[in-house]
Amino acid sequence: MDREVDVCIAGAGPAGMVLGLLLARQKFRVLVLERHENFDREYRGDVLMPRFVQMMRRVGLFESLQRYPHLKLDGFELIIRRRLAARFRVSQLSPEAPFILWMPQPVLLGALLDQTKAFPNFEIWFNAAARAPIREGGRTVGLEALLEGRPVRVRARVSVGAEGRVSVLRRRGGFELAVEEHDFDVIWFTIPKPKGYDNTVRVFLSANHNYLILPKYPDHIQCGLLVEPGGFVRYREAGIDSLRKELLDAHPIFRDFAEGLTNFKLFSVLAAKADRVKQWAQDGLILVGDAAHTCSPAGAIGVSVAVGTAITAAEVIADCLRSGDCSKEALGRVQALREPEVREIQRLQRPIAGLIVAQGPLLKALAAGLLFLAARTGLFRRIQRRIMVGPS
Repeated sequence: MDREVDVCIAGAGPAGMVLGLLLARQKFRVLVLERHENFDREYRGDVLMPRFVQMMRRVGLFESLQRYPHLKLDGFELIIRRRLAARFRVSQLSPEAPFILWMPQPVLLGALLDQTKAFPNFEIWFNAAARAPIREGGRTVGLEALLEGRPVRVRARVSVGAEGRVSVLRRRGGFELAVEEHDFDVIWFTIPKPKGYDNTVRVFLSANHNYLILPKYPDHIQCGLLVEPGGFVRYREAGIDSLRKELLDAHPIFRDFAEGLTNFKLFSVLAAKADRVKQWAQDGLILVGDAAHTCSPAGAIGVSVAVGTAITAAEVIADCLRSGDCSKEALGRVQALREPEVREIQRLQRPIAGLIVAQGPLLKALAAGLLFLAARTGLFRRIQRRIMVGPS
């Protein structure tokens, strides 16, 4: 073996980094494998809900995190056909954490990495891609990886797949999905923030499609155009003029951006898939975060839910290492503790996804009416609190 540790984590996203840091704090030898050469790339998980803030406070990380560049978003608006349907302050839903945190994910990951420097028992390898579990006697005893293209083997008492929705360990470990849904795609693009634009999250339903508008640190707005699966391919086939017209018709805020479009290079697409693995643990191996359960972008809650599972996993894995029992049953406590909430969040997201990508004039009008009614009766606010804040 090239290295022997207590825990080897594949994936240095928010879930993997939080898990590794919390285990290193408890003096376990931790090695994190990250397939990229650094954290400096484009992400779409920069929105951190109040529940994330509360979790970071609970594990003693929030005070250090907020020293890094971020925005605090304190307002939310739902606009239906240019008509304001709902407006509230985040503090009304979450007095204990009265804001949505926008922190660029490279900044968040760098901040977590800075915290690990206090622990010599923590190590991270960049350009290190997990390839497969190492199995002996039917149990996982470590991971095979490529480190800068060179095969390496890491022996670990517990191995963790935290590589997100495209987890190699999920696929090569033989894990099965219990549910997989693909309700819509998000076409992301970024525009300069207009002068005087406030730090409010806005969702608006236009005549054709629906949009998510998020203030982005330091002086931009991240916009998401919500379309049916494969919708971006159809725009490409029709040509840039079709997408330009969509944006010009949708909202004046897009005008300058749309008029300057000559190709599709400024757009990226996220397939809004939601899934959940049937069994998260095997002997010596466990999946956490998006590798175990992926949330729909509806509600922008994916990172917060993934990190919640990582925090629970840190407690369970520490107990397993101390007791010497790293069996499927012992590691499976993570799923027993976390799956009920994950299921509920996915259940709440399902009707929202159906409403925001309703097709045809009749269904669109019905969806708009239902959302307007939900906003006026307070149902929308209650659902938002459950998603953004968590259980009361």
